[in-house]
Amino acid sequence: MRSLRLLFLLSHDKSCATYVRAYHLSKELAVRGHAVTLMIVSQHSKCKQSTTSESGLEIVETPNFSHDILGRLTSRLFFDDGTGILDIIARIRRILHGQYDVVHTFDHSMNVAIPMYFLRSTTKTRFISDWCDVYYSPGGLRETYGYRLDRIYAKLGFPFRMYSKFIEVDLRRKADAVTVISSGMSRFAVEHGVAGDKTFVVRGGADIDKVRPLAKIWARRNLGFPEDGKIVGFMGTFQGDLDIAIQSIVSVRKEIPNSYLMVVGTPREGTRRLAEELGVGEALIEVGRCSDVLLPQYLACADVLALPMRANLPNETRWPNKIGEYMACGRPMVVSNVGDVAEVVARHRIGLAVEPGVEGFAAGIKALLMRTDAAEEMGTRARELACAEYSWSLVASELEKIYLQVIASKGVERLSA
Repeated sequence: MRSLRLLFLLSHDKSCATYVRAYHLSKELAVRGHAVTLMIVSQHSKCKQSTTSESGLEIVETPNFSHDILGRLTSRLFFDDGTGILDIIARIRRILHGQYDVVHTFDHSMNVAIPMYFLRSTTKTRFISDWCDVYYSPGGLRETYGYRLDRIYAKLGFPFRMYSKFIEVDLRRKADAVTVISSGMSRFAVEHGVAGDKTFVVRGGADIDKVRPLAKIWARRNLGFPEDGKIVGFMGTFQGDLDIAIQSIVSVRKEIPNSYLMVVGTPREGTRRLAEELGVGEALIEVGRCSDVLLPQYLACADVLALPMRANLPNETRWPNKIGEYMACGRPMVVSNVGDVAEVVARHRIGLAVEPGVEGFAAGIKALLMRTDAAEEMGTRARELACAEYSWSLVASELEKIYLQVIASKGVERLSA
């Protein structure tokens, strides 16, 4: 098999959740011998572009001039922060001169959409769009989990929001292929006019090399956590449904008084306040954002890991990144019975899939905290599943097959034309 020239376009910087997906896929494809470049927005440089290399992967950080200031405004007005002009120019130039076999775009902001719209019919490059979340459609992520003052932003940015809603779907219709993160997202794409034969499910993966099972007592001693407590862990950038876990802890502590909720990730406004209002402030452990080195230790502190989700369109179509780390660390989990994740948890018996809502979630947590032998067996199966089916290397190998299929089918189309 020949080496492919691949370009990954990410609309944001390293802090966004989609970076995890784009980075691991691009890195594993580079390990497999392909020439891969990942373009992201710089977190610090306004005018200069920088290039680094990691495990054969070329990472290009484009200037964030107007991206960080104007982007913060436009993200609130019409949900698009990819407005950096130097960034967009750099991406167009890279595609024009790179002779890529595939350009794989993540998200659909201007710095991803403009290069594809301008260049897809002028080059031999195949353009593939990745679709992880429903943002702008009715009931989507931005409507369900909006900004504060969003009613004001909605009025000011109304015409631009119509543009964003159009681009989210139209970009996928015009791409040569679409990778989606779940079966729910696949159905949504087809329902909105994306051809079923060019839609491919590529779920998230697990970093089984960096996240490994560690001894619970050792981890707690190392991090200063109570050794005899019962710790429910939650991690993630997106914390839209975290309140379900906080409310569940109220019920859990009535039967298990020494239980705690540990939250790993950037603290969100209102989390501590809600816990205090419910009388469980002392049970909330906010770790904040932690390094990749410390993450496995924090996860190892948990007796049970939590993934609360409401039954809504965003959750029915997503595959949360955290599920990979949950499996890799070898701990049982309680998840709301929503979307593909719940089906995987139930089918492989790596935790409990419970009815959405506080009552069901609290019951699931209590069941696993009280059934320690069964919980330990679930955690063991979770690690085995991560290694057998969800390592990023395996996910990347499936993506590689998709690239080859799209390249071959596109070649046939051109011959037919």
